Amino acid sequence: MAANAIGMLPLPSEPRQATAPPFVMIGTPGDRRVDLFQAALHALGLPPAQIVPYTAIIDGRAVLREYVAAGAIVRIESPGKDPTIQHQLIAAGAGIVDLPGMSRISADAALQFPIERGRLRYVRQWYLGLRATLEEIDRQLAACPRHYRMNDLPSIALMFDKSACHARLDQRGIPVPRALGSPASFEALRETMRQQRCPRVFVKLAHGSSAAGVVAYQVSGDRQLALTTVEMVHENGELRLYNSRRLCAYRDPREIRLLIDALCREHVHVEQWLPKAGIADQRFDLRVVVIDGRPRHVVVRLSRGPMTNLHLLNNRGDVVAVRSRMGAAAWRDAMDTCARTVAALGPSLYAGVDLLIRPDFRRHAVLEVNAFGDLLPGVLDEGQDTYTAEILTALERWHTAKVL
Repeated sequence: MAANAIGMLPLPSEPRQATAPPFVMIGTPGDRRVDLFQAALHALGLPPAQIVPYTAIIDGRAVLREYVAAGAIVRIESPGKDPTIQHQLIAAGAGIVDLPGMSRISADAALQFPIERGRLRYVRQWYLGLRATLEEIDRQLAACPRHYRMNDLPSIALMFDKSACHARLDQRGIPVPRALGSPASFEALRETMRQQRCPRVFVKLAHGSSAAGVVAYQVSGDRQLALTTVEMVHENGELRLYNSRRLCAYRDPREIRLLIDALCREHVHVEQWLPKAGIADQRFDLRVVVIDGRPRHVVVRLSRGPMTNLHLLNNRGDVVAVRSRMGAAAWRDAMDTCARTVAALGPSLYAGVDLLIRPDFRRHAVLEVNAFGDLLPGVLDEGQDTYTAEILTALERWHTAKVL
């Protein structure tokens, strides 16, 4: 039974452990997200969730019907960056027929090659493995007793595909940057930019996250500039790409060609580079966590460069100042767009929306949607962090749906 993420109901103020349903979480033991969710359960006086590791599902050691009892609440968490899981997901995608020209590795080799911290490779194949794993989880949950799901499995897969997600939002009338497709090479990208008269674009790994593999690329006459989180390393005749927490600037057309061609082999999504509004002498965008149809937790992400992700050593801004500068009507419209965005992608209870505010502080556009975009430690709404708000809302939905 999928979660109903549209209705809005009052929240229970004091969950009672004796009547609370058991929580089951598919995730990675020891992962920060898992630990924070468990801490929220504990603070509410609830038993810890039973964790079913991704690794055990992928290799067949765990069958969900042995964990999901009648009336349980099931949460799908991010697989995280554990090397074993990365190996397994890449291997799981090895046998899936895919787009031509993508970087590939056999299942056996995928389980053996060394995982280098921050290295970008086999990203498309990783996504195929993730999608297959989510489909397997969905099949197994369908065979379990009646339960409540906080996440919709197809929605998670959709949010991890930037091109498909962008297309869905565009079809539903959600404001998004203009898409320039998924070029297979640097030359194809340049030709598309010329045809669409778009000299500034963002090139994104279609299945990346946390700004990994993102390039802000612009052309002005004979000059080119690529600002990116990707560090290129030439070693023994091989080009290696590494994710970096600092922005790298490439101006040499030959280097930029190598960079874009390499990213295209992992599958990219390209869209127009829209200007962002500024406040406190920096550009910004918003991360908005929508829970059960309500925009709840909001973070202003400041940056002097084109990428605002907080892990890139950017700072948080003042939400009250941004809201005041936008005015009540523009803010209300922006939050409504976030709610409609999550609803358009399926019945997941929550998701994080990255929202660009235009320089006029009136218009806006959805940049990305993150299925696991609720990791905002210390950010409160109505006195609740994201995990507490999600737990309380899930309990209310559980009672309303009469799962037992």
